[in-house]
Amino acid sequence: MDEFDLIDDILAILGDVATGTQVLLGPGDDCAVTRVPVGKAVASSIDTLVADVHFPARAAPELIGYRAMAVNLSDLAAMGAEPAYALLALTLPEADSGWTKQFALGVARCCREYSCSLVGGNLARGPLNITVSVHGLCGNHFLSRSGAQPGDVICVTGPLGAASQALEHPALEQQACIDDLITLAPADARYPLRRYYLPEPKLAVGKALVEIANAAIDLSDGLAADLTHVCRASGVGAELNSESIPIWQKGTLETALGAGDDYELCLSIPEEKIADAVLAARKQGGDLMPVGVIRSDPHIFLKRQGSIEEIPPEGYQHFR
Repeated sequence: MDEFDLIDDILAILGDVATGTQVLLGPGDDCAVTRVPVGKAVASSIDTLVADVHFPARAAPELIGYRAMAVNLSDLAAMGAEPAYALLALTLPEADSGWTKQFALGVARCCREYSCSLVGGNLARGPLNITVSVHGLCGNHFLSRSGAQPGDVICVTGPLGAASQALEHPALEQQACIDDLITLAPADARYPLRRYYLPEPKLAVGKALVEIANAAIDLSDGLAADLTHVCRASGVGAELNSESIPIWQKGTLETALGAGDDYELCLSIPEEKIADAVLAARKQGGDLMPVGVIRSDPHIFLKRQGSIEEIPPEGYQHFR
């Protein structure tokens, strides 16, 4: 079996995922060709996931495929963009049709769930890693990291710290499938595995808040580190309230602040628009939880038990 046989396997599984209203020419040629609707701009992002760094190499390939797509789509959510199409490059140490088919099933399921076409890619031999480039549509207004203003309320879209617990879970590398995890409730001991392998990019919420929020970022590296990116880009600081930070039921403040892989959104919202923002998020089935305030002082502070301490710009190193 060569790479062309593997590509044929992938394309057979993708089916309708390789097409879409914006796709003029999908996989199989030197380039994909897409259209941009009048009045729209394209938001693009690219990320590489390396085996045993961004996912366990021995995990179920279906879960790896789903995760690879979902974490990239989360970048579009942070911009308030609507998914349009993606490209995927995969390197494999050997031609393994069984692994590739299961991987493609996970990719296709995520693409269908979030209405994103997979229009092309590349397959090569080498250490296992996955590169995904996602492209979404936005209008004249879009979210960025650079718009936060002093007095804005800092909000997140859900509890933090659950996904990081999966890294210590004994079933992390077991050969589960998507259907094994998708129905797990927060009370289930395996729930962190769902949060890790099946992250839920907050696309609808991000799009709903484009006209309301001043800035946004998705939480891939932890609240402390990612909020630092927003503050640096905006030339501001922040004050977080430890009692307001939503912590997953088996997590800690430390994991909420310093652990990654939550893929919730962190937004900076004008105080007078908070009620509108909460309503807009709820209409999309989402939540919005205030956790602090933007300050003009370019430092990040944490209010905890009546005292205030500064968070180093790189985040809490001992949380890593």
